[in-house]
Amino acid sequence: MEEADRWTVLDDHLPPALRTHLEETFWRPIEAAASLEVLSEDPAFLDDPGRHPAMFADHGVVHVRDVASGLVPLVETVDGILLAARPPDRLALVQMWGVALTYLHDVGMVDFTRVGRRTHALYAAHVAFADEVTPLVDHLLGPGPVRRSLDAVHEVDPFLVPLETVVREVLSLSAAHSKSTVPATALDDREALRDLMTRFVFTPMDVLRGGGRTARPGPGPDEEASLEAAPHPDAARPARPRTDSSPGIRHPSRPDAYAWLTASHGPQAELADDVVDAVRALRAADVLRQRGTALRTSGGFEVFFDARTGGALCTLRPRDGRAAYLVTYDNRRSAGEANIRMASVTPRGDLRFAFHRGAFGDRTAARRAAESVANAVLDIQTDVIPSFGSLPARGLPPPTKRADDILVQLERPDDHPPFADLVGDVLRDVDPEVGTRLRVVDDVEGAAPLERHRFDHAERVDAWGDLADEALARLAEHGTDTGGIDREAAFLEVGHATIAPGELLLENGSPPAFVYVPMGEGLQVRPGGGYSPSPLHPWIPVGTTGAVRRAGRNSDVVAKQQVEVLMVPGPLYVRSWLRPLRPEHLRAQLTSKGAGT
Repeated sequence: MEEADRWTVLDDHLPPALRTHLEETFWRPIEAAASLEVLSEDPAFLDDPGRHPAMFADHGVVHVRDVASGLVPLVETVDGILLAARPPDRLALVQMWGVALTYLHDVGMVDFTRVGRRTHALYAAHVAFADEVTPLVDHLLGPGPVRRSLDAVHEVDPFLVPLETVVREVLSLSAAHSKSTVPATALDDREALRDLMTRFVFTPMDVLRGGGRTARPGPGPDEEASLEAAPHPDAARPARPRTDSSPGIRHPSRPDAYAWLTASHGPQAELADDVVDAVRALRAADVLRQRGTALRTSGGFEVFFDARTGGALCTLRPRDGRAAYLVTYDNRRSAGEANIRMASVTPRGDLRFAFHRGAFGDRTAARRAAESVANAVLDIQTDVIPSFGSLPARGLPPPTKRADDILVQLERPDDHPPFADLVGDVLRDVDPEVGTRLRVVDDVEGAAPLERHRFDHAERVDAWGDLADEALARLAEHGTDTGGIDREAAFLEVGHATIAPGELLLENGSPPAFVYVPMGEGLQVRPGGGYSPSPLHPWIPVGTTGAVRRAGRNSDVVAKQQVEVLMVPGPLYVRSWLRPLRPEHLRAQLTSKGAGT
């Protein structure tokens, strides 16, 4: 997606003018509070900048856009896989609710104090009832899919509170983006979720900030939203938006609050399922935000890792840009996030990671980098996997994959593939349970977008199935040495895809991410350098040259008719399938089969 068009995916869910209002009201002040001019007067920052919330990953305007625009395709990706399969109108509602929730979820990060950080999710629950959110409420209640769905529910099963209150209750569930404020189990226990939300909303914000024990049954005092017994001396309130004990809109009835959440059947139960699944998507999209080379703080400071040491670095600049302070600090989470090139949920419902770099200055630096990355992977999977829960939406086809079956896949970085294995070893040591779902796989993140999409949606080949039997036999007939091959290793992540007539299989100069094996006639190779096009015969691997020499492809390959292919990740092909013949073996092959076979 072109950078200029990156956010247009949100236009169908929230109009640009409304997004701008919300960004300027709630998210731009976070960026202002994280500027170097403000931080230079904050003793907590000067004492330990690496642990200051202003140095965490961005929570400003780009962050909310990034999470919201990631949520939209994520809902489509997990539909029917990790969430119940929905008809298009209900799927669009989940996306619309999810985008609206996203635009409130981290607004509490405007307060960078320790208390503000711990209670930022509770802040979001209160802001849903503030005057500043009225334009968002008015939009959702205006003509459109949300209003139609709420009217349809109300007509059959009337709400106990006004529709405006129902919308604000839904928006307040943005607090549930925080796993420590709302544990994943509460998403499956709607009575518990209702109880939590009611206590959050009806407990004044100044009590929540000061340590009111009625607000949250906390698992432990070190959690993000846990509350202290007394106000911390740095518990100053941000100037805007207002988050004191008197929000602009009062909830009309505590006994009736969030009643629709606990409906056991009917339209209100369907609404609850759609909203809670939107929350699930938000929890995942929030932690799957952009990292790596795009990683910045809320103040716009670039965070990156030092390839020499594996540590974190950050460039601090004032607003006028007339200075640059390169700061190093001990924050392994920041260093790990800066080395994560990609974290995503695949169309098969697994959690996949790719890394920018695997090669470091020495073993100590490599170990430090692996520990940093493992810390970030643990944090991400702890948010994503439990969020999909075990309570599917009622009246819909259940998801095909349980949260317990989600795999954590670590791609081997191209510059030093063993780095992924080192990260895996650290993860198994730290959390053996994660180790049971861990898989180290080959790097496909650098593939051309069309090829990566093809791979993500390809059917995986069973190493001991009929297709694998046929592939081994046919490849052997056509010159590939398959004798004694390790089937489990060789077919790991091999995909089976169909190429449509006119489709470009691979492009001259593209990264050598995959080797293809055509299973029938129909592919034509168009070499560079002025050579003539020629057909590709079935069961002759194509793309081997690029995979072996780790350089761009030297030809275009296009489908003249529909043809099925096997896709083998390039590094996997080199590691498990590449068996060059020595001259004596070539002589034997040609003598026994004939050169024209």
